[in-house]
Amino acid sequence: MKRKDFLYLSGMGMGALLLPDLSAFGTPIDPLQALDGVDVKIKKELADVALNAAKSKGATYADIRIGRYLNQFVATREKRVQGVANTESYGVGIRVLANGCWGFAATNNVTKDAIAKAAEQAVAVAKANAKIQGEPVQLAPQKGYGEVSWKTPIEINAFEVPVKEKVNLLLNVNDIAMQNGANFVNSVIFAVNEQKYFASTDGSYIDQDVHRIYPTFNVTKVDRESGKFKTRNALSAPSGKGYEYMHARPEDKVTGIVTRYKDRYDMLEDVKEAARVANEKVKAKSVEPGKYDLVLDPSHLWLTIHESVGHPTELDRVLGYEANYAGTSFLTLDKWESKNSNSEVIK
Repeated sequence: MKRKDFLYLSGMGMGALLLPDLSAFGTPIDPLQALDGVDVKIKKELADVALNAAKSKGATYADIRIGRYLNQFVATREKRVQGVANTESYGVGIRVLANGCWGFAATNNVTKDAIAKAAEQAVAVAKANAKIQGEPVQLAPQKGYGEVSWKTPIEINAFEVPVKEKVNLLLNVNDIAMQNGANFVNSVIFAVNEQKYFASTDGSYIDQDVHRIYPTFNVTKVDRESGKFKTRNALSAPSGKGYEYMHARPEDKVTGIVTRYKDRYDMLEDVKEAARVANEKVKAKSVEPGKYDLVLDPSHLWLTIHESVGHPTELDRVLGYEANYAGTSFLTLDKWESKNSNSEVIK
């Protein structure tokens, strides 16, 4: 699953509306199927099929990405389960250079015959594109890394934790919220496992096993007399960890006006505080016009830095390759000058 899809589904959970239709992101599977891995030796065999097929058809470079993306979404509301979804998306993408031009092809049929056919199709696309290509693509020199692997350093695979345990936790979260004055509460646990394999004719065979988890909730307090309502979301964040993220430890709490969390998250403590805050918000007076001292939450500062400095330093924007809704970048290469032989400064 791509980052934008992960954020989309996470946002749906935070909105606490309805269980999203995950079928658009994969095929529904039994939760136990998520525990059936694909042997790295088989991935290498499949990769070699693609690379050899591409070279035999005239590709000067080729790479293949084998991706298996597992998603689990458990959602509850008050005293009931809204839904549980488990999906798998499994497929292959092949990229080649032929006649100095890129060609691409993909298939969700992960067999040697289908992969060889996709590789040949990618070469055919590259050769067709080359007829209208102005300047041939020149790749920078790149050495191969051989067979390497990387895995998110998790302690507990979230997909190994029974769905019942997750449901019980979320219903407990909801119960605490209701006991502390909330009128409505939705809670969600979203888990992702990306199994990604990359291989290229440069000699790289790279296997990655990436895990992420995102628990969240939304608490609502209603003032029946005025009809007003206030909400408060969880203070959790999507995290590249396993289910150990849900096992809170005292040392992971950052106390202050608001308790925040680092490597572990206390969902039960957070929802109790959320209900209290929602109660305070619905009873609070409206702000009267005037001049006030403004106190910014730390998260506001990092978001400001992220938007004002982080995005402008993205290399694709610096080099002028891409512009988004915010425009291009003010940090472009023409604004740099050599101060001395050892450093550079911005004018």
